[in-house]
Amino acid sequence: MSSLFDASTPNIYTIPAGSNFLNAFATALADETGLRDDPEALADALIYVPNRRSDSALRFALYQAAGGKACLLPDIRVLGDLETDEPPPTAEAALADLPPVISPAERIGALTRLVMAYFERAGSQIPAVSCLSAARELARLLDQAALSGDVDWAALADLAPGTQLAAHWEQSVKFLEIITEHWPAQLEDAARIDPYARRFAAAEAMAAHWRATPPQTPVIIAGSTGATPASRILMQAALDAPQGLIVLPGLDTDLDDETARQVKAAPSHPQHAMVRALEALNLARSEIALWPIKDAAPAQHARQRLLHEALAPAQSTADWTAKLSEVAGDQDSADFVRNAVSGLTVLEAKDETEEAMLAALMLRETLEHPGQTAALVTPDAGLARHVSAWLKRWDIDLAPSSGWPLTQTQAGSFILLVADWLLDPAHPVALMAMLQHSTCRFGTDEVRSLDKGMLRGPRIWTDWAQLEQRVADFARVDGDASAELTSLSTMMAEIGQLIEPLDLAALDGAVWYQHVASVAAALGPETWTGQDGGTLANLMEDLKTLAEPLGPQPASVWNDLLKAEATALAVPIGNLHPRLAIWGPLEARLQTADRLILAGLNEDVWPAQPPADAFLPRVFRAQIGLSDPDERVGLSAHDFTQLAAAPDVTLLNSQRREDKPAIASRWLWRLKTLVRGALGADSDTIFAPRPDRDAIAWLRALEAAPEAAPDFSAEPRPKPPLSARPKALSVTRVEQLVRDPYAIYCESVLRLRPLDPLNLAADARVRGTAIHKALEDFEAPGTQQNADHLLALLEHELRRGGEAEADLVALREKRREVCADYLTWRAENKVGMEGRPLTEIRGELHLIVQGHPFRLSGTADRIEVRQGGQIAILDFKTGKPPSEKQVRAGLSPQMPLQGLIAREGGYAELGRVPVEALTYVRFGTTFDVQSLGAPASRAGLEAVPAEDLIADAEAGLLRLITAFTDPNHPYLSAPRPERVIYESAYSRLARRDEWTGLRTYD
Repeated sequence: MSSLFDASTPNIYTIPAGSNFLNAFATALADETGLRDDPEALADALIYVPNRRSDSALRFALYQAAGGKACLLPDIRVLGDLETDEPPPTAEAALADLPPVISPAERIGALTRLVMAYFERAGSQIPAVSCLSAARELARLLDQAALSGDVDWAALADLAPGTQLAAHWEQSVKFLEIITEHWPAQLEDAARIDPYARRFAAAEAMAAHWRATPPQTPVIIAGSTGATPASRILMQAALDAPQGLIVLPGLDTDLDDETARQVKAAPSHPQHAMVRALEALNLARSEIALWPIKDAAPAQHARQRLLHEALAPAQSTADWTAKLSEVAGDQDSADFVRNAVSGLTVLEAKDETEEAMLAALMLRETLEHPGQTAALVTPDAGLARHVSAWLKRWDIDLAPSSGWPLTQTQAGSFILLVADWLLDPAHPVALMAMLQHSTCRFGTDEVRSLDKGMLRGPRIWTDWAQLEQRVADFARVDGDASAELTSLSTMMAEIGQLIEPLDLAALDGAVWYQHVASVAAALGPETWTGQDGGTLANLMEDLKTLAEPLGPQPASVWNDLLKAEATALAVPIGNLHPRLAIWGPLEARLQTADRLILAGLNEDVWPAQPPADAFLPRVFRAQIGLSDPDERVGLSAHDFTQLAAAPDVTLLNSQRREDKPAIASRWLWRLKTLVRGALGADSDTIFAPRPDRDAIAWLRALEAAPEAAPDFSAEPRPKPPLSARPKALSVTRVEQLVRDPYAIYCESVLRLRPLDPLNLAADARVRGTAIHKALEDFEAPGTQQNADHLLALLEHELRRGGEAEADLVALREKRREVCADYLTWRAENKVGMEGRPLTEIRGELHLIVQGHPFRLSGTADRIEVRQGGQIAILDFKTGKPPSEKQVRAGLSPQMPLQGLIAREGGYAELGRVPVEALTYVRFGTTFDVQSLGAPASRAGLEAVPAEDLIADAEAGLLRLITAFTDPNHPYLSAPRPERVIYESAYSRLARRDEWTGLRTYD
């Protein structure tokens, strides 16, 4: 065998940071073993790598190293990173005859039962969901203990005697007996083992097997930092094997003894894990050889040294300047730093959105260079998905290797919609969200008919049976649409059969999840297909196990648990791109690309802050042998230095995140500080990109709007032909034409009608309709003429309009007073009135304006005939009516125009009649009467007869219609904003906020 496996010296090597680890490893291995000529040269070798991603990448690297020829690959096994939960290989576990590992769901469920039992013994009433949360924290503590090695749980009771913490700590120690005493006993009874404990036991079994029967074939551990006890056990066993080999990633062989001691005491340092591993293996750094690498970049070593110094322990930073001179050697410190940062760019984005856009632009630009590869590396999954979405704008399908949350997949999003819908099957929003999902099997025609014909507006049904009856009644009434509605009725019946009468206030989780799964399968048979469907199926089974110890809970609690668990699960979706990649730091380990973009370099993102321990203060952790939480920060720092030492790297961070100021990563800050110390003022530009690779300049160019033509205006100014312009308007539409002509253009020319929202809450319009109907019914012959009956009619119509029962009760007494005030006024108003009043009476007036016919229509709420043949027109308002100033100015011409119709005989029941009064009656939570034209000192206006108001309105109408008979007269969007009372439904169509400068629409 080759010199790499020479047993005379410790066979332990390192591949420097910034190198293509797997390619360098595979190339040298192929050279030394003759893999290109002998396809079986590595067939009997055993290689351990950190994770599954590096497993697949190594297989491809070995294939390339073999010259692209078919070869028998070695046995490649996953050793397991500290941050991953990958189980140990089966072969090692089989050697120790270990029991099967307990599944995560079984484990959390069993721990939850123990937590609940503890509080029951203590006589405490703790919510079941809180017990579940505590069980998760205990499971995390168990994992940390297994990854730390020997933990002295017995020392817990002696940690804080005689202090103010003693009483509290005694309770904590008692609680932790769940994992120190009860949990091991429960595992033994169940013949199960914890996952990390099984990994440790499997490693010990493999090491014992190698000691008893030394392997005569190559055994290689590649890319591991030795951060876990299991990995260090296997490393020692590999070193003792005849052909054992260890290849470390990016060990700093230039560390002096003093700095090494400081590194060992600094868990957050990138070299901490390997320094501790070498000490455990009884190896000196001088014994570590450099792995043979071809074509190493000249500046690579300078970059490595600069990064190592930038991230040095705090004690070493006091003499940074002297240290730079030392590592620069014969070079000037400034020249050394310039050489080191050559190919290193630092960009700062305004926020995470701009950061994603910059990363996407750099990935996109890479494709302009044939054969070049690029990879984005970030621990921020949201940023990774944002970049993926941006790339789709250029038809580049690049999915993050970490996957998408299950909640954002077809299967996951559908199951959540089904679960929410089942809480209230008749809820229009939940129903339509579920039916419109692409997984749902029902056709779009039926769903559209249900949406537009039945569900829009206020919800006037309470349960599914009433909604189904509403559809059936509509089908019987609308004979022309009966054929179309037959399929809709069939769909409603099929859905109704899936709804079971469950007690949603308290039911077992297994029952609920089974019901949700069966309904989802019936509504969307493809829910369980594909990778997301398989992940969802496993999740639903795990949830039943998790829910079992919690007992009966409200269905909403089970839905919250489903959503939380689905959010935490990632599903790989999409194909790999041949030249681009989006990796998390774990996926990026041992991999590289021609161009690396390291994004998310902000504190609490990269590096992430270690989660707080729910049970043990950090000082206590060290005393019982638990690892320091900052060790994960150290591994994250190692990932950063490995990647940042590559030849072409861009470092990205944001000034703001989640709309809050953000702090640049400590690594970035230290690097900039060190470079500034060496270069002074020149450091401001040293990290700037080359002009031809300036992503910020590209982004600004994309954002810059083209220069507008001199006469350009974004304001819509439609000028439809006269043949398309409206020939008829109601009196309310005339008012709309005065205030917002564009709305009339959309309604009458484009034929666009806004749909009512689903589950429309009772608003002024809905309440107005209800009040008008109640007052109309009150005037019907034979109706009881008292306030209680009027209130009953009013509440009946409001309830049908969607008014909440609580609001009806809250305003009942106010409305009772209003009804009484109305009846008093009504009785007084009857004096001088002939006959019964006319309610909801419709009239029309036909005009000829500039030779074009025009029809004016209107519906009067109430018309009273006075003695002498004159009439009074009354309009009921739920809110504040228009002021008389607005009426006289022509902004609210509705009432005078109704008077015009009456004067000209437009109301067939009346003929031509003089109008004596135009009156607004406010009937809502207050009662008031306002007559137009009457003397009103509060308005500061002189009395004007109703006929004068009508004449002014007639003249204004003719001027308005005349203006719009000009084909060059445009329909402007609210030309005078001060005249607009309500937000127009067409403002967004007019992009009003965009051209007024208030907002930019996408």
